[in-house]
Amino acid sequence: MPFYDEATRTITLRIVYDGLGTAGKTTNVQQLHALYTVHRSGPVVAPEVTHGRTAYFDWLELATGTLDGKYALRCQVLTVPGQFAYAPRRWKLLSEPDAIVCVCDSSPQGLHRGRLGIEFLRELRARGVCPDVPLVVQANKRDLPDAVSLERFRAELSLGADDPVVEAVASTGDGVRMTFMTALDLARWHVRGMLRDGGIGALSAKTQTPDELLAFLKQELEDAENEAYAVADAIASADRTR
Repeated sequence: MPFYDEATRTITLRIVYDGLGTAGKTTNVQQLHALYTVHRSGPVVAPEVTHGRTAYFDWLELATGTLDGKYALRCQVLTVPGQFAYAPRRWKLLSEPDAIVCVCDSSPQGLHRGRLGIEFLRELRARGVCPDVPLVVQANKRDLPDAVSLERFRAELSLGADDPVVEAVASTGDGVRMTFMTALDLARWHVRGMLRDGGIGALSAKTQTPDELLAFLKQELEDAENEAYAVADAIASADRTR
């Protein structure tokens, strides 16, 4: 859900990096922080990191030009916690982005985990969560000696020929900017559709800070908890029977 600040004529988009743990979501955000030295608005914010892993989200805000020369454009770049134990937090963070990047490890084991992550996302869409939000898939860790071919990568994740896939080695920065720019272009398209259908009034009038988002997640998780865990358990159970 984009935000609009009338005083500054600024639209703020949100791109959420999804995927299971260790796929490289946080590394992508850290590399974007390093790449956009002039345009970033502050450090990467990661509240309540647990044992070096993201417990709620990583947050980076960037200035990203304009939307059709009419509005200043900013982008909140977020990650989700990848562990299934945090499925309700992931559910909430995926509820209103303007584009989603699904980060998948290219090794056979990582690809298996990536398939579980995408199945979770597809089930959310089937239940009406972010059904029309554009998706970019990042084939990360292409430098691994056992990285699968891009053809197998697409087949294992049931991706069509038109589904955007960007190859990357996030640890070195390769493909990180291309992934982000692809998602940003799709997010712009998403917002243009909202403006066309409902005008500027279709956008939210209030943006969020990292502290406000954290407080929201802590207060609102109960509603999503049972359903999110049910989806995660069903996917895990189906995988064990394959």
